[in-house]
Amino acid sequence: MARPLADYVKLPGLEEYKEWFKDFADLKREDGILQVTWKTLDGPMHHSGMSHRAIPQLVRVLSLDTENEIIIFTHIGDNWMIESDANGWETYSQLPKQRFQHQYFDDTNLIKNMIFDLDVPTIGVMPGPGFHWDSAFLSDVTIVTEDTKIEVPHAQGGLVPGDGMGLMMQHYLGTKRGAYYMMTSRQITAQQILDAGMVSEVVAKGKGLERAWEIARMWKRMPYENRCIMSYLAKRPLKKLLVDDLKLHTVSEQYASLLRVAAGTLGDENSEQQDEKYISRVNDYRYATTDMEQPMTLELWAGMAKRAAEWFKKVESGEIPNPYEYEHSNEPDWYKF
Repeated sequence: MARPLADYVKLPGLEEYKEWFKDFADLKREDGILQVTWKTLDGPMHHSGMSHRAIPQLVRVLSLDTENEIIIFTHIGDNWMIESDANGWETYSQLPKQRFQHQYFDDTNLIKNMIFDLDVPTIGVMPGPGFHWDSAFLSDVTIVTEDTKIEVPHAQGGLVPGDGMGLMMQHYLGTKRGAYYMMTSRQITAQQILDAGMVSEVVAKGKGLERAWEIARMWKRMPYENRCIMSYLAKRPLKKLLVDDLKLHTVSEQYASLLRVAAGTLGDENSEQQDEKYISRVNDYRYATTDMEQPMTLELWAGMAKRAAEWFKKVESGEIPNPYEYEHSNEPDWYKF
């Protein structure tokens, strides 16, 4: 056979880009099935400008590797992301270019790349409660454990819920019910999101990944071409949704945030709008208790930060356990109640 004038472009393989993203994800592949486990260093993922950018960057790189035939997205440990990196938001706050890139590009790509870049079947596994559940819920099949609960927490922190989670709530739960959860920050439990058609299966604690690999190996029995076409059909409704509404949602949140920056009212949980660097102060409390699962009242809404502080005092005194204690390991001394 005659040689072509130019050969295929050599792109990075798994071993190379695995090293690129080692601070944010563990990657392992077996028989064409790739497992992506989100993390920060050797522990649970901490929300930051860096992790916020790394997620869509990795998804784009994964899409260029034809050896990735099926992709499973999950999170290290027994819950999804809960904490924020207290020192991970400095570039996010720099105006105008850095803030623009983080919000206008990264916020959108975090959602868009999961649907438009990946041409192979995907499975999302939430091993427990947490926020920014985007990659799990944007997968073709979503598996959650029985203790999983999710929310769109923005409104209670004074933010516009425009990062895609509110959009997905409206899409899956319907206009009224979706708007309610988006606008009140109420948590919704695993059985409720299953009943609403927002996830595919609810499994016992610790069984999510086992079930995901079983489904992936089941798909491997199909012809490669057929399962890719099947995945396209699964993603098509979300593609239409994102084309119509994603940028409107993300830009709305960005515009509202910049108004608060200009007004000087962006700060801790007692400010008009909470800066994302402070969310670890309340998230352990939100997920370790059932307070946010009930309909929101003025007392619940306004008193959350105070109740979280009281809860932490009990944790520190040894009166009650904190199931997410490990995740505070990188917080500076000032980042305490």
